[in-house]
Amino acid sequence: MGRWDVFNRDNGPDTAAGLPHEHRREESSAASVSVGRGPTESTSAESPERPDGTDQRSPARASERRSQHHDRGRTYSLRGSEIATMTDIGRFRTLDVRDLARFVYGGNEARLKYDLESLRTQELIEEKTFFRAHKAPRRLLTLTEQGHRMIRKVMGPSPQKVYYGFVKPKELNHDADLYKVYQKAAEEIRGRGGKLTRVRLDFELKELINRAKQTAGRLPEDERQRFLNAVGNEHGLRIDGTTIHLPDVQIEYENRDGSIERQNLELLSRNYREQGIRGKAAAGFKLYARGSDANRVRRALHDTGMVREVLSV
Repeated sequence: MGRWDVFNRDNGPDTAAGLPHEHRREESSAASVSVGRGPTESTSAESPERPDGTDQRSPARASERRSQHHDRGRTYSLRGSEIATMTDIGRFRTLDVRDLARFVYGGNEARLKYDLESLRTQELIEEKTFFRAHKAPRRLLTLTEQGHRMIRKVMGPSPQKVYYGFVKPKELNHDADLYKVYQKAAEEIRGRGGKLTRVRLDFELKELINRAKQTAGRLPEDERQRFLNAVGNEHGLRIDGTTIHLPDVQIEYENRDGSIERQNLELLSRNYREQGIRGKAAAGFKLYARGSDANRVRRALHDTGMVREVLSV
């Protein structure tokens, strides 16, 4: 992720670094349950919480009842596992089928296949094959517009946002890996007795900072820094002068004592320069890298004292 200067009007929402279309940022109704974008992956595309416990029975024998949901003259039939799948796809916008099998279905690929076929037939999800140089293609999933509308309706009002549709093809490979980053951090938080309440992607945080930028621009100069500090502190973001550092993912969780904390996560790639890597560490982000990139990231941070480890995904 890059840095976001609140007072730099070139970073406005209509620039290339701004947000996707408004309809892809709508608030979710997911009851369960940060940001500048770093360099894009050097890959090519030809077009472009895991619920606790999973049902290990075969789909044909699964006894889970379906519930009926109505929207705009259509009736949708959904099982609990399908709702959980749609919720996770929506929260992260893009998910790899293999990661769903691992984290939502406990490795039960037969049941996953059954659920995905049902969701595709009802036109609630869309699948795309993402081609990578020198690697096997990835099967990626996103919600359709009606799937996005349905999951919001099913789950009810919530501050958690969900997204739909494939955007920024060059970043699909990076974005699809954020789910694994989240799962690693979430497991650690749960192990300490924390309760996950919300996850924010970079799009949501950029939107927040864009609004703060517009407000700050109307304030007297002597009030701008105080306002900026307040915005950063409120949302768990690091401030450096007039710059707010934004992570790939921010997890919000409740401690055992009821206090709310946030953890900022960053997935680094080989395209990050050493200065950029050190900047992420200095911002207090928890750093992750793919196995092939981890050693280079560690070398960039060697002897800086800013981070103890880089976790691999």
